[in-house]
Amino acid sequence: MKETMRASRPRAMMAAASFLIAGCASFHPQPLDQVGFEQRAQSGTDGQVTVSVTALSVDEARAALGVDLASAGIQPVWVKVENREAIGYMITPIVMDHEYFSPMEAAWHAHGSLSGETNARIDAYFRKLGLAERVGPGETVSGFVFTNLDKGVKYVNLELIGNGVQQLRRYGFLAKVPDLDADYLQLEGKSLYAENEIKELDEASLHAWVEQLPCCVLGGDRKTPGDPLNVVFAGERAVLFPALARRGWHATVAVTAGSVERTIESSVFDSRYRYGPVSPLYVFGRHQDIAVQKARGDINQRIHMRLWRAPVKVSGAPVWVGQISRDIGVELTRKTITTHKIDPQVDDARFYLLQDMFYSQSLRAYAHSLGVGAATMQSPRFNFTDDVYWTDGLRLVMWLSVEPIGYHKVEAVRWETVPCQ
Repeated sequence: MKETMRASRPRAMMAAASFLIAGCASFHPQPLDQVGFEQRAQSGTDGQVTVSVTALSVDEARAALGVDLASAGIQPVWVKVENREAIGYMITPIVMDHEYFSPMEAAWHAHGSLSGETNARIDAYFRKLGLAERVGPGETVSGFVFTNLDKGVKYVNLELIGNGVQQLRRYGFLAKVPDLDADYLQLEGKSLYAENEIKELDEASLHAWVEQLPCCVLGGDRKTPGDPLNVVFAGERAVLFPALARRGWHATVAVTAGSVERTIESSVFDSRYRYGPVSPLYVFGRHQDIAVQKARGDINQRIHMRLWRAPVKVSGAPVWVGQISRDIGVELTRKTITTHKIDPQVDDARFYLLQDMFYSQSLRAYAHSLGVGAATMQSPRFNFTDDVYWTDGLRLVMWLSVEPIGYHKVEAVRWETVPCQ
């Protein structure tokens, strides 16, 4: 017995040594210019300072940093700052993600067991690649900010502060992350209407157009009325979606066998699925062009919104028609076996959205319009899956601003046909 133990000891030591060697050999980051993420960089200039950013996918991060950060919920965002001004600026990643990770914290999450030399190399590499705190006059700096993981799209906000608060440079990007089969990709390169099909409206005709929209979406059978069409946006896509992303709305994954399976697992195990698919409902003869959502503790509790690009413009800006509701649980239904149960007081979700847009710094004005039709608790309506709901019958109409605008400057437009709120 003792002989067996003595014989096994060298083998155990050799195995441990092999593990250490393997750990050292496992850290092989690629040169950044060979990973290719910079080709997707988005850039913006404020004053004479240009900022470029790329939110890395899981595979890009693994290649660039040589380790798996996604399993720890970490996503590196590459930032380049070119300062052609005569003053220096402090770089503030806290506005990008107020819970961002320091380089050494991110490195710690990447450490392997029993591989001290490898861990030291990881630490040194992450310190080297972390974004600098300042950019001097005439300087260019670049590096990574280690943020919480987002898939599909990521809103990247950055502010540079010079001379206290006397000089401020602001940048906002809706960065695409090519690792999610998001439903919004169905719009890429797609023309929904011919140019002669899009009607230009002024504010008065917009009001009339909003009021004559159908009350509700159509269900999966394309003929049964469903949830109320209760929101309208007027604004470019490049303004709308960053505004939503700034407030924590996420893209939803396309409906596939895999995404449905993941949704079921999330429902059964009460886990969070920020990108869970949204079932198709119909307006303008097609299912939603894009869906966004705010997931909470689990997939059964979320606020989600479907949006359709409308065949009209107002003052040159596209118009989006939408339906918003709050999922509060799961229930059985005769039409789809199981479905999410919505909060029956659907106007609450509409008000939630208005508050979100107030603080998005992208809302210029808002109004309420007739069109949905009132339904009371005593005489409610039902959506496609027979969920009961009631509403005051109004639609929320919001005009978006290209330039940042504080919530205290948002205009409340009074449309005369709407009763006092």
